[in-house]
Amino acid sequence: MSHHEPSRKIARIPLQVHVEELRRRCEAIARFQGGVTHYLEERGIFQSYAEETGLILPTAPPELSRTPDDEGNEHQVWFVPQEDSYIKATWPDFFGLLVIHRPDEEPKASPIAYLERWLLHNELFGDDVEFLGALATPQGLRLIIRQTAIQGIPASEEQIAQFFAQSGWKAFIISGNTAYVDPQRHIAVSDTHRGNIVLMPDGNLAPIDLRVQHLSGSLIDAVQHLVNTRHV
Repeated sequence: MSHHEPSRKIARIPLQVHVEELRRRCEAIARFQGGVTHYLEERGIFQSYAEETGLILPTAPPELSRTPDDEGNEHQVWFVPQEDSYIKATWPDFFGLLVIHRPDEEPKASPIAYLERWLLHNELFGDDVEFLGALATPQGLRLIIRQTAIQGIPASEEQIAQFFAQSGWKAFIISGNTAYVDPQRHIAVSDTHRGNIVLMPDGNLAPIDLRVQHLSGSLIDAVQHLVNTRHV
């Protein structure tokens, strides 16, 4: 067993288990307060849960000791050739952005929203992202995931639009970019640019790093308005 084996054990706990328990805790606080949990509350809920369940990694995965193979707005990325996978680490204390948010909400995703995003990504697109744990650094908390590598080339904008339209997703524009919503399941996705959707050798498309958000309340109406506005 290697010195870094704890990160492998964490990966065996299904992502769904973490998300369900974290959301249960959020809902309990929301009921008590008579509202919804906000970013800082969810940040605290995640921190407590991670400490209770041993999700704070004692050491960084060995891949993080070398220069990243790629960097984006949300992650640093390391390729693991022996596993044909990628290790992705969020930037310190930054867990991505929400697809859409209420005027009084933080646009940044909480750690809980970040994990829910990947659970939805797995369910919607057949991905197999694993949550390896959280890493406490002097700059802030980082979340670590593992994702299987997908072979292919960037899909064209036309292929991406067709991919979503054929599955019943409706397009809308937000912050100047095209996003999509599943009107039946009330799930929205954004960051659907060519670099995040791969055209595989078999001709199928594979989303690899979309923002995914389950909508509720007024956000459902807001997105529907954006969909309708696009077609006016």
